[in-house]
Parts: sequence; structure tokens; C-alpha cells
Amino acid sequence: MWLKIYYVFSYLVFGYTLLILMSYLYLVIQSYRAQAKLKVDMPDDETIKFLLKGSPLTPGVSIIAPAYNEEVTIIDNVNSLMHIDYPNFEIVVVNDASTDRTMELLINEFKLVEVPYDVAMKVPSKPIKRVLKSTDRRYSKLVVVDKEHGGRKSDGSNAGINVCSNKYFVCTDVDCIIEPMALYRMMWLVVNSHVPMIGVSATMLMSNNCTVDNGRISEARVPTRLIPMFQQLEYMRSFLIGKLGWSTMNALPNISGGFGLFDTDVVVKSGGYDPTSMAEDVDMLLRMVTYMKNSGHDFRLAQVPKVCCWTEGPNTFKQLYRQRIRWARGLFEIVSHHRKLFGNPHYGIIGAVTLPYIFLFEFIAPVLEISGFLFMIWLIVVGGVNWDSAIIIFSMIYMFSILMAFILILFDYVTEVVDWESKTKAYLTLLFAAMIEPFVYHPFITYFSNVGYWQFIRKTTAIWTPIQRKGVKKKNS
Repeated sequence: MWLKIYYVFSYLVFGYTLLILMSYLYLVIQSYRAQAKLKVDMPDDETIKFLLKGSPLTPGVSIIAPAYNEEVTIIDNVNSLMHIDYPNFEIVVVNDASTDRTMELLINEFKLVEVPYDVAMKVPSKPIKRVLKSTDRRYSKLVVVDKEHGGRKSDGSNAGINVCSNKYFVCTDVDCIIEPMALYRMMWLVVNSHVPMIGVSATMLMSNNCTVDNGRISEARVPTRLIPMFQQLEYMRSFLIGKLGWSTMNALPNISGGFGLFDTDVVVKSGGYDPTSMAEDVDMLLRMVTYMKNSGHDFRLAQVPKVCCWTEGPNTFKQLYRQRIRWARGLFEIVSHHRKLFGNPHYGIIGAVTLPYIFLFEFIAPVLEISGFLFMIWLIVVGGVNWDSAIIIFSMIYMFSILMAFILILFDYVTEVVDWESKTKAYLTLLFAAMIEPFVYHPFITYFSNVGYWQFIRKTTAIWTPIQRKGVKKKNS
């Protein structure tokens, strides 16, 4: 009897694993095609900059950066935003009623004063108390919004949308360090699209262990601490294979809330960010897709393959736990609230393919993994394990994860996604992370995901806890 149960279990695991591996390989092929196409269609940075900077038709961009209790890094981060190289942009920093010295530091450093401002409430947000601008011409592009506490980044983002004045906006985290060419790279895809480009996703990596000079990354390194090191590997897989692959089919599953560009008008007509959502970036993109499809409008979504933004990831186990609980609850929320889109061809490839893929291979996977682990323990106890088959299946999965790491390194080497301080050290660190990830990191991620699902099912009160920033290394420190 145990033998029959084990064989059924083995075939199910093998079949499910094979489907995942095949889907990953397909995304690798698609991402390679995207890299090859962009190499032909997308000029080098200097050419892009020359063409966009010299054109009076280059669209303006508003950079919206919500901030809550960011006194440790707020000045460095706003200075980083001020160093963006683009001919027509504004920076909208939204102070979400910080209880520390965030607002005080902003006022003193950038010589801010309150100005009359007629705020049009285009999307819902907590009341805006005041709008401030600088008396120093050096900071003429800076707008600071002081609002009542909304509790989540999405409410601050909506307040920024209500104040911003450009056709496009970028939503980012205030701790992010943005590459000088980021807006040029994103807007090049917008102005060269034959159909309206409603969203552009940009590659993000970890700033942990990098060195910053005058608001820019001067020495790019892979993190040496394990948690951000693993997240670096995850981010590279997500952006350079997953999102880039989906973008070739106009089927991006989400545009990261850490750094993404949107058409302001489409966002407003879609209702802006949902202040109650734990996955506000995915939720808004799906509502944008729903609006465009229901209105009969064609659209495009794109992914920039070069790094545009650096963000500080969790440094501690506790921070990682909170982050993954929030992500898991957000994924369950998306599956629950947008179920009408899943498998529905009316919403294009996103509805027909992308969302079913997310349900089968991202939402269900943590549940199957922990169930399989418990079932395996039970089989070991009753003596029903065929160790030869178990070792073959595990070896297949493990070798595939190593192969994915080699592909990532190859992509980075050929396309120069990142100008690493030492490519050899960076690549060896990424390979090391890939080799130990299945044993050291992935089991915890699986457990955290299941905890997040359980909290969502039990309707446990969701608490948004921002990561406590440590800041990045300065070149002269």
C-alpha cells in the first residue's frame, strides 16, 4: 500500500516539477529573444540621452517617493533623486506623517516653505495638510507633500499622484538609489512604442554592500550578508528572466512598487493605488489592464533589461519574515480579488496565461512544498521511501537551480546589466548563493509564505511594517 502511495506521490511531484522547469526554460528563451531584440532596437545610453535631451517632445516625468520615518537616509536619498539626469522631471516626496525627524530634516536641508497649492483629488488619499517647495533654485524640482498618516505606502503614492503634474510618473521607495540614466532608458521604450505604453518595469538590485558617492552607486557589489545575497539572486531571476520573458508577450505580471513608470491618466482612470491592498503594485496593474481591455484600447507593457534602481533589502531574519508574510498575503489577495481575470482570454495573455501560471507555480507551490515535505517525513517513518527516485528528483531540481544561476551570469556578462566593481567576485558570490539557497534560504521562504496564507485565511489584521534602513556605505567613510 505504501509503495502505491509513494509512486502516486512521486509521479505528481515529478510532473509538477517538470512543468515548472519547462515554463522556466520557455521564459529563458523569451528573455534571450528580448535581450537580442533590445540590443538591435535600443541604442547605447549616450545616444538615447542625446536624442531625448535634445527633443522638445520628450515627455515629463514625476518621481513620487512616499516617506515614513526615514530620518536615517532621507537626505541622502533625496539628494540621490536630485542627481537624476533627465531634461523634464519633478520630485514629489510625500511625508506620511512621520513621527521622527524626517520632515524637520527635509525642511532644514532643502530650505522648504509652505506654498499655496490647489490639490485636485484625482485618486483617494488621506488629506494633504500642506505642500512645500524650496527657496533655493538648486532644488526647484523638489515638491514635498505633508499629509495625514495613511498607514501604507499606497496612500502616500496616491497623494503624490494628486500633486504630480506630468503625463508619466515613477513610483519609487524613498530609500532607492536611482541610476542617472534610468528615466532615459524607460522613456526610450515609451516614445518608440507604436501603441500606448502604459507601464514600464525597471530592473532593480540590492544596494546592500554597495558604495555611494554623491547620490550615485560608485562601486557595485553583491551583498556579503546571506539574506540580501539571496535576494540579489531572486531579483536577478525575477527581472532578467521572469519579467523580461513575460514582456515579450505583453504579459508582465506586475511592475514593482520599488521603481516603475506609469501613464498618469490611465492610473487615475483605473482608480489609483488601493490603500487597503497588501499587493498594491500588482493590484493596480491588473486594474489598469482591466480598464484598457474593457475600454477597447490597445496598450503595451515593457521591461528595461539594465539596472535602473538600487534598493536596500532586509538585513535580518525578522525583517525577511515580515517582508515575506506581506508578499504572501498580497498574493493571496490578488488571487481572491482578481479571480475573474484568471484564465479569461478577454484580458489578453495576462488573463489567459500569466495569471494561471502565477496561480499554479507561485501561489500553489508553497502549499505543495510544505505538504510534500510533511508527507515525505511520514513515508520515512513508515518505511515507504524509494530513495533512488527521491535523490533523482532532488538532483534534477538542484542542478536546474545551478543552471539558472549560470544563465543569469551569462546574461549579465553579455549585456552588461551591472558594472560590477569585480565581475569575478560578483559571479562567484552569486554561484555560491545558488548552491546553498535550496538548503539555507528556500525552506524559510516556503514556511513564511504558508504563514502569510494562513493569516489571510484567518483574516488576521495586516500590519505594514517598513524595513528599518541602515543606509549605504559612503565613498569617503
